[in-house]
Amino acid sequence: MPSSADSTTDARVRRIHLNGNCQILSLGSALDPTQVNAGPYQTNVISVLSPTDIWKKRVNPALDEFEERSTLTLTDENEKVLRHAQGRRLLSSTVYAYVNIGEPIVGFGKGGSESMTIFLKKEREDRITVRKILSEALTTANWNPEGEGVMLPPFAKAKKQAEFLQALPDSVRRNFPEVFDVVERDIPIPPHLQKNGKTTYKEVIYEMSYVAGEEVSRFVEKYSPPPAVIARLYEEIFRVLNQNVHSVNRVPAPGETLGISYFKKIEDRLALCRRTAPRTFSPELLDTERIVINGVSYLNSSALLRRFREHPEYLKVLEPRFHSLVMGDTNTENIKMADTEPLLRAQRLIEAGAPQAEVDAALAAITAESLGIKFLDPRAIGFKSDGRDTRDDPMYDNKPWHNSVGHYDEIHYEQFRLQIRTGHGTTPSVDIEFNEGNAYQRAYRVRDVTAEGGTTDQAAPQGMEDYFAPVMTAVYGLDDPESQNVKDDPYWLIRLVFMMGTHFTAMPPFHFQAELDGTLTDTYQTQRRPVAIYCEGVKWLNWALEMLEGERTEFLGVRAPLLPYLPEARPDNAAATWAA
Repeated sequence: MPSSADSTTDARVRRIHLNGNCQILSLGSALDPTQVNAGPYQTNVISVLSPTDIWKKRVNPALDEFEERSTLTLTDENEKVLRHAQGRRLLSSTVYAYVNIGEPIVGFGKGGSESMTIFLKKEREDRITVRKILSEALTTANWNPEGEGVMLPPFAKAKKQAEFLQALPDSVRRNFPEVFDVVERDIPIPPHLQKNGKTTYKEVIYEMSYVAGEEVSRFVEKYSPPPAVIARLYEEIFRVLNQNVHSVNRVPAPGETLGISYFKKIEDRLALCRRTAPRTFSPELLDTERIVINGVSYLNSSALLRRFREHPEYLKVLEPRFHSLVMGDTNTENIKMADTEPLLRAQRLIEAGAPQAEVDAALAAITAESLGIKFLDPRAIGFKSDGRDTRDDPMYDNKPWHNSVGHYDEIHYEQFRLQIRTGHGTTPSVDIEFNEGNAYQRAYRVRDVTAEGGTTDQAAPQGMEDYFAPVMTAVYGLDDPESQNVKDDPYWLIRLVFMMGTHFTAMPPFHFQAELDGTLTDTYQTQRRPVAIYCEGVKWLNWALEMLEGERTEFLGVRAPLLPYLPEARPDNAAATWAA
């Protein structure tokens, strides 16, 4: 239910969505409680007439009593709820609305898909339960509740996630959490937020087993491990996916994956951005032929899609040859480790300057089994499939590179500043500067060699870009002329870069930020996160196009494959062309 305050200094009534009793502090003047319309809720007003009321005790007894009550109620659980609510721009009462009496909150999950994940304990249970809520009430973008496929609204996606987890075969079940209960329901929309006759929000809540340990992205933020440690971790993540997940339900790809899963997804998601924040995602940003990002001119998204579609030979390279079971969202926020000690031991040895033999042994001890890797939050949407039947292009599961080389962690946790210049008839220019010395920068040490025309150094690696070639060589067997992975997917490098670009370009709708009252401030600075994510996607799509055109002959130390339609193509064994 809404509450609103009628201001005597502003003729316009500002309605504030509070959902509960109101404690109002009036600074500098007395406020008549009758001027506040709180609907069915109780209102208590404390007027603070002088700074002395704040500085000294016993000057304003009502303020003293309120301070004491606030201190007494600031329990560890309340503080966790408050911090989470502030980070999500929600009210604590909104969080508590999804918790029953007698369910102490242990913590919260952190993610970027507008879901709310609560860790709690139920009465008479010792185990921790994960309660995941995806609700129209908690999303900022205006998703179509009847959307399908890649435009499936978040609340509907939650149901598919539960189905996906419940249907996993035994061979991979150990790498995922277990689902318990699933609830679908409609909740009333407060009258002042109702639009177009819609009176209820849809939401899905499901509960699953708690996976103890630490999420990869939070581990990186907390410890800033050296790139060599992260690279070894990536190698093991990809190995589990490649061997255990992508070997399940494997079938020849039926074609049309590009049009449905990639091109149309970009167009539909950007159309949603235009509807949600029309000033930010305006024609001046999206519809120009080119866009300048950090001083480099790139083709903009619409021009890129047109270029891809105009060339059947490009589409043949990009189209996957097979589909399989996929996790679908290997953002490292969704990968958890039960035991991080193998990583920390290797980090300690590297930072102490230990002999290389000891470091190598410690790195070799980092395995999926020793870490206890598990995957959370599957996408559960595939090519013309979802839920228990999900199959798609396995290339999508290479997303950990987007956390590091693609700067996703720095963007998602807003470790950057953005400047943007747009205007009618001008080329948009966006400058993104990451905060110097932030935790992710210290760990990943990305130099942006691709954007700035630099090179990687595998002999003396400095950052994650230098480890791209060694990691993918280990995972795909690129140094083996008979590599089955290369035979199955000879253009994997171009497809990986292309996939990363499509992922970033289609991701902005999940990163809009709303205000406490549910409204959206449609400015570049407030919505800088989805803008920065969009720009990252444009860069990767350009790099993929450059390889398709033969203009870019390597990517992060891996030589681009020979393409049959280019004059320089040779009938050499494809596997022999990968090592740069």
